[in-house]
Amino acid sequence: MPERILIVKLSSLGDVIHTLPAAQALRRRFPDAHLAWAVERAHAGVLRGQAIVDELIEWDRGTWRSFAAFVRRLRASRWDLAVDFQGLFRSGFVARASGARRRLGYAATRERAHWFYNELVPPPAAPLHAVEKSLQLIEPLGASLPGLPPKRAYLNSTNNPISGRLGQNVAMPQFIAQSSGASLAAPTPGTHVAPLFPLVIGDGERTAVEAWLGAHRFDARRHRLVVLNPHCRKPANIWPAARFTQLAERLLAHGDVRVVLTGGPIARELCDEIAAPLVERVWRADGAFSLLGSAELIRRASLFVTGDTGPMHIAAAVETPIVALFGPADPLKTGPYAADAVVLTKRLPCAPCFAKQCPLGHRPAKCMTDIEVDDAYAAACDVLQRQGSATPRRISA
Repeated sequence: MPERILIVKLSSLGDVIHTLPAAQALRRRFPDAHLAWAVERAHAGVLRGQAIVDELIEWDRGTWRSFAAFVRRLRASRWDLAVDFQGLFRSGFVARASGARRRLGYAATRERAHWFYNELVPPPAAPLHAVEKSLQLIEPLGASLPGLPPKRAYLNSTNNPISGRLGQNVAMPQFIAQSSGASLAAPTPGTHVAPLFPLVIGDGERTAVEAWLGAHRFDARRHRLVVLNPHCRKPANIWPAARFTQLAERLLAHGDVRVVLTGGPIARELCDEIAAPLVERVWRADGAFSLLGSAELIRRASLFVTGDTGPMHIAAAVETPIVALFGPADPLKTGPYAADAVVLTKRLPCAPCFAKQCPLGHRPAKCMTDIEVDDAYAAACDVLQRQGSATPRRISA
């Protein structure tokens, strides 16, 4: 029975969120173990203050000196087990450098990370979502979660969430007709199923968001908050700024809708471009909050519209309805892990290519520009129409 366990999932934000259910499964399986997480500092904010993890070991990525300090801190502890959920050369090296007696990871990783493991798990026989793949890795340890996988509506072409709802002549996007094929534990009848993503938001973040909304005179009893998240780390995942502007303008025509732009400081230039034609009719939250503060703002929203990026997975974690715009990525593997999310995608013969920039030279990527404003607006209206209340949801403490 391991007493000290090291989770290795260094980056990125979405990948860290995807690993939370596996961390929860490890905690359930080994409730008395010391559970630590090795993570890049840029993404550690979402893990700080989370009761499920006893210790964060942060790598301030950028210099050899910082990496050496990171490794020294890892080696200062005795680890019974290190689990590499990332499967890259650097994460495998971190698992080995930790000095852990047992080092668990998938066999046949693309960057030869398995060279650093001494316990190999056969890779999944069928494509899985990243959440399911992380959970399957630790099944040999007896760790699992009940109630998975959820039936994600956007993977079923016969259950198109937006067709025929608004009576508009909209060019409908294609939905991917596949199932995950994961074999995870089913819930026992009558048992309580804990939240899949154990993301705890502190009082400080809640107070900061409450004050920010109050300064904008937002009233949850009368208004609906729609958060637009335009920036993506990969340029090929970005929907054109002009389309976000048009979408915001059409949503603002609904008298009870308030539109917010969000993202980190890196999103500021793109948000400036989107907001300029709207003359302060949209609210700016880009760069305003910490990661968990942004999670609280997203939690209070009636809708989150986004490309394929880390905050999309935060929205899934806090159970905010999502309209996700997908181009070069595969929603089966990295789509929002939520039963009721809407994914809009116009699949081209070259997709999914997973590229950072369109390899065919389209700037922006054609798979993104093929998604029309009408598509996104129809999906957004459908989500808002299906909600019976503007009251913000509660989140488990």
